[in-house]
Order: sequence, then C-alpha cells, then structure tokens
Amino acid sequence: MLHLQNIRVTLGSFHLKDISLDVKRGEYTVLLGPTGTGKTVLLETIAGMHRVERGSIFLQGKDVTRLPPEKRNLGVVYQDYALFPHLTVRKNIAFGLKLRGRRGNKTEETIKKMTDFLGLGAILDRRPAYLSGGERQRVALARALVLEPYVLLLDEPLSALDRSTRDRLRRELKRIHREIGVTILHITHDLTEAFFLADHVAVMKDGSILQHDIPEQVLKRPRNRAVAELLGIENLVPGTMGKKGVLLTSLGPLNLPIPGSQGMKTGNEFLLTIPGWCVEVLTGRDNARYVWKGTMIVAAVNFMDGLVELELSHPGGERLRTRLSRREIGNMGIDVEVGVELQVGILKEGVYCISGR
Repeated sequence: MLHLQNIRVTLGSFHLKDISLDVKRGEYTVLLGPTGTGKTVLLETIAGMHRVERGSIFLQGKDVTRLPPEKRNLGVVYQDYALFPHLTVRKNIAFGLKLRGRRGNKTEETIKKMTDFLGLGAILDRRPAYLSGGERQRVALARALVLEPYVLLLDEPLSALDRSTRDRLRRELKRIHREIGVTILHITHDLTEAFFLADHVAVMKDGSILQHDIPEQVLKRPRNRAVAELLGIENLVPGTMGKKGVLLTSLGPLNLPIPGSQGMKTGNEFLLTIPGWCVEVLTGRDNARYVWKGTMIVAAVNFMDGLVELELSHPGGERLRTRLSRREIGNMGIDVEVGVELQVGILKEGVYCISGR
C-alpha cells in the first residue's frame, strides 16, 4: 500500500536519512520515537508537504513523489485537530468532500454513516469551541475518514488529551481500524499507545528508522542500545564474552546461551537487555527458569501507577529495577523496605544480548 524507498529530506540542519518503510494494506503501523526525531517531518513528506531530495514514495504501486498533496488521497489528523473554528461539525466533516466536488444525497449519506459510526450525531450543529478535546479529535477523524483515503496519517493524535480521554480514544482507534480496515500510519512518543495499537512498530531516532518489526519482536530483540533505551527497557547490563561461551557481567558469570550471543568471540563486549518483568523476587520456584540468581539489597522503593518499583543493588555495583503489585508483595510475605536483602532471579526467556555497548 505505502512504500518508502531511501527517502532523504533536508530542512535546515535536520535530515531524514535514507528512510525505507513498507506499510501493507489494512495494517496499523506506528512510528515510535522521541520529540524532535523527525516523525512529523516524515509524515508531512508522505503527505506531500516537503520536497524529497532523494528517494521515492509509492502509494498502491504508483510513484507519487512529485504529486501535490491533494492528488495523493491521504487523510491526515493532527495533534491540534486543525478544525475550522467558524464551521459547524457537519461542515467541518463535509469540507474535504466539497473540495473534491462531491455534493448531494450520496455525500450526506456518507457523512451520516461516518458520524453515526463515531457517535457524533448529537453535536453536528456545534462549532469546535463548544466541543471537548475527545469530541474534536473524533470530528477530525471523521473528516479524514469520509474521504476514504488510501492511508490515514495520524500525527500524535492523542497527546493533547487528558489521560482518561486518551485511553478512550486509543480504544476507539483500535475499533475504527478493526471495523473499517483502513491502513494507518500513526506517530507517537508514547510506548503504551504504540504497543496497544500497532501491528508493526518502526522505532525512529535522529532522522533514521532504527528497527521495524512486529511489537513482540521489537521488545524482545532490540537491535541496539538506542532502541532498547527508547523502548524503556529497565535494565541494561554490560559484559564481556569469556572463554567457552561464558558471559561475564558485574552480576557474575552467566553460563546459559542467551539469544543474540551466538557467534560472539572471547573478549567481545555486549549489552544484556533485561526487562523489569524478567527480574523476580524468588519464592522457591524452579531454578531452571532463571539465567541468574543472587542476593540483592533494596536500594529504593518507588510507587508508580498502583505498582511498587524496587531498585535492587548488587555487590558488584549493578542495579536492577522490577515492579510488583501490592498483592504480589502481600502473597509473597516479603519486606520491601530500603536495606532489606532479597533473593532475586532473572528469567531467561526475556533476556537478550546485543553485540557491543
């Protein structure tokens, strides 16, 4: 459906650097990255708002690199909604259709079908100033979707909303995608949003796409340290490959083969990515589940979103973070005060080894 081939764009001192990306028909792809990394520039380039210095953009197999925005049949929804303040909801939604010369009963039927689908029927005669943030965003979605675009481009569509509205709209986007089947390219810096919605995730930083894969693969097999850090993987432990395949770390030696370590030679440096869910407080479980076990000291206790985050200190100087619910802590009967010693294990199925540091 959408194919980017070695796209290069220069805006002042900023560059999109040879970006290639494939988005299949009906797929929900999320571009994930921090603010200022070029996500919006890339979205606007796809929409035809920036000159492509090198490379090509294909839509449905057709090269649209030099076509103006109005010839690309794309729907765009922005963070600030971009609604016309002097027009009612009905007229905002109809605006793009009228630009394309579509009027009459069929157009009215199209608008009614979309407004019913998005639950906008009761506010069609209001102006944007009298709408909530969630209502404005649904109007912006309706205006884009009635055009039946090849691809729906979403530029941080939920970031301006409060938490409860953001959660509702996130589920609404998933419903829209499931029931309409529209192809979506969505940009965000929010990890929860990305992995809740995406069929595929493309991790972006400094004008480049670092990794593009299904969400589970990106989380379990980050390509490099930059991807691991952008994904918020809590624990990154450096080490060196020892003799006979032993991985030497500040936690001690790890003897089991770890995904990613194959082919490394003695003396090679590596970085272990250990998600917080892989760090468990031991309660007599089967030893075979762990790649490492040891004694650690509670260095800090943080309360986050109903969970308790423990920062655990190892005598070798390494710190690991994990999160437990209050219920888990109660069931285990453990004390989580600073200074308390705990037996800790690292689950082997979530650990990955990245070559280099």
